[in-house]
Amino acid sequence: MYRIVTKYQLFGLRNEHDAAHQHNHMMLRPVAGVPESFETEQAAFDWALGNHEDLRHHPEFVVLPVHHMVLTWRPEDAPL
Repeated sequence: MYRIVTKYQLFGLRNEHDAAHQHNHMMLRPVAGVPESFETEQAAFDWALGNHEDLRHHPEFVVLPVHHMVLTWRPEDAPL
C-alpha cells in the first residue's frame, strides 16, 4: 500500500543571463541554510520571515509542494 505525503520546499528565484542565447531567465535555486522540507506551506513562510538574513541573496522566492510516494504497511494489508 502506498500513500502520498506532501511536504513544502522553499526555492529562491534568480535572474540569470544565458550568454550563449543572449537572454535572461529566472531560475529556481536551492537556498543555503533552509531546512530540506516543511510540514506546511505556512511553516515555510514563517521560516522565511524569521530568517530573512538567509534569504538576502534571494529576495524573490517560492514555496512549492513536493509530493512523495511512501510505502506504508498496515495489519489489514497482510496476506490471509
